[in-house]
This record gives sequence, structure tokens and C-alpha cells, in this order.
Amino acid sequence: MKTKQIFFNAATICMVSLAVLMTQAMFDGSANAGPRAGESKGGNLKQRVVDLEDRQDENDNEFFLIDRSFGDLDSRVNANDGRLVVHSAEIRALEARVKVAEKRISVQRADHRDIVSKVAKMRARPCGS
Repeated sequence: MKTKQIFFNAATICMVSLAVLMTQAMFDGSANAGPRAGESKGGNLKQRVVDLEDRQDENDNEFFLIDRSFGDLDSRVNANDGRLVVHSAEIRALEARVKVAEKRISVQRADHRDIVSKVAKMRARPCGS
């Protein structure tokens, strides 16, 4: 059961890492004070600062979305861990019931073999004795 939990946690970490890498690949532009595409090539320092503030606001919004996604993933992992505990307890109880049933089956098979051997002995006896 621990192996499943370790595997699940490793898979979750890989998914989160992949999400981070994909996010970095999508937003790899560096923050510079140069004009954006389609803007005038010139511009004063005040306009460049405003552009940087706009970009920072966009990045803050993207960070918030990513942070919220990580929070959602974390809550789902915690919920899955809780279900794992419940299911593992149910599985242990089921395993105990299976062991009891296997013992009953082995006793019944032994009883069946005894009955079969007694019936065979009774058939082998002569009818008059």
C-alpha cells in the first residue's frame, strides 16, 4: 500500500514540475524597459516605467492563477491521501474476511474428503454385514 502512495505522490510531483516548466516556457520573456511590439520605438522613461508596471501586473495575475492551481492540486492530493487511508483500512478488513473464508473452505474440503472416503468404504462393504 505504501508503494501506491509513493507512486501517486511521485506522479503528482512530476505533474506539478511539468506545469511549472510549461509555464516558464510560455512566459520566458524577460522584463525589460523596451517598448512592446507595435509601440513606438522611442518613448520617455515615464512611459517605459508604466509599461513595466503593466507587465508586472500581468505577471502577478499569472502568478495568482498558478498559485491557485497549486493550491487546488494540493487539496486534491490531501483528499486522495484521505481516501487512501480509508480504502486501505477497508482492504485490510476484506483481507481478514477472505482469510476466514479460506479457513472455512479448507475445513469444508477436509470434511468433504472424509465423507467421500466413508461413503466409499460403505459401498465396499458387503450388503449383509
